[in-house]
Amino acid sequence: MKVLAVGTGTAVPAEGRSQSCFMFEKDGRKILVDVGMGTLLRLNQLNVDVAEIEAVLLTHNHLDHNGDLLGILKARWLSGVGEKLQIFGPKGTRYHVESLLESYPYLRNKLRFEIQEDLKEFEIAGFEVKSIPTFHSIKSNAYLVDEVLISGDTKPFRELFEIECDLLIHELSLPFGYETQDHTTPESLKKQLEFTKIERIVLTHLYPQTLEVKNEILSFLSDVGSEIRIANDGDVLVV
Repeated sequence: MKVLAVGTGTAVPAEGRSQSCFMFEKDGRKILVDVGMGTLLRLNQLNVDVAEIEAVLLTHNHLDHNGDLLGILKARWLSGVGEKLQIFGPKGTRYHVESLLESYPYLRNKLRFEIQEDLKEFEIAGFEVKSIPTFHSIKSNAYLVDEVLISGDTKPFRELFEIECDLLIHELSLPFGYETQDHTTPESLKKQLEFTKIERIVLTHLYPQTLEVKNEILSFLSDVGSEIRIANDGDVLVV
């Protein structure tokens, strides 16, 4: 399986970083986890045709994680893609998409998709997927896709870090010294790393002020026993 970092940024611009999106590919089949704004352009830059995408898994319905969903659906329609895009997300995803179509009624009955909400375990495009509820400002899920665990936006918590997997892709939104119940800081991340046996951890979703101290953060986390690095757009993670 190959995991491609399509977008590793946040809602605040940072040079070279599109908003959140990771592509999973196995045996030529492709799915996306999150489709933040900029995803459509970045996929094109990475030579990925939206017609090849079979499913989108949304961790939550914030703009920097789902902002290009309608654009991807429209691009598939205008490209003549006949297959429905399978969309999975937390409860409220169907209402969210319906509200978008209220704003763009000309797209009704043109876009081809199917939405399933709040599934605990499912199979799509040859991938085995489990969803894990997380802690964010709205209903959110992490996803275990085969042997790769991707957190979405959340504070770090023990149950997530105790999951056995080959690779953890975890957010690190904020730098040292922040108090938050919705995101991750270096201090809160390190507290949870004592509970994990995951050997490879890739950090994503760093706000610009966090990127400014990324070297200090990696040094702070260097003694935890896991291999930790920060993802960049275009990185290929082979599992």
